[in-house]
Amino acid sequence: MSTFSVVRRVARACAVLLLLGLCWWTVSGGLHDLPQARTIGQRVGTAMKLACGLLSVAAAVTRFRWQSWARPVRIAWAVTLTAAAGLAAFVWGPPMPLIALLFAGVALLVAWAIVWALGPALPA
Repeated sequence: MSTFSVVRRVARACAVLLLLGLCWWTVSGGLHDLPQARTIGQRVGTAMKLACGLLSVAAAVTRFRWQSWARPVRIAWAVTLTAAAGLAAFVWGPPMPLIALLFAGVALLVAWAIVWALGPALPA
């Protein structure tokens, strides 16, 4: 087995573990924020957190099963992760648009890295 193959397998395993950890983090955070959400932005941000958590599990599952759904699930997951990160800095506390953009950009890069580590998805 080549070194690249071993690195790729380790990256895939780490990506799946990251997705499962992200699921726990976002769902627990969303459930914690749910009763405290007062504004529409806070409710949308909380919904994005919960959707990101559910899609994290779906993205991990589609790595092994139902691979024809992998691409749309990964895209939806990346969108919800980016939106949740961006909205968190904007709607909770004083609005900080530049910090929100920074958080969204970093979340998009993290999502891209995880999607790359998961490997190719079948064409939709």
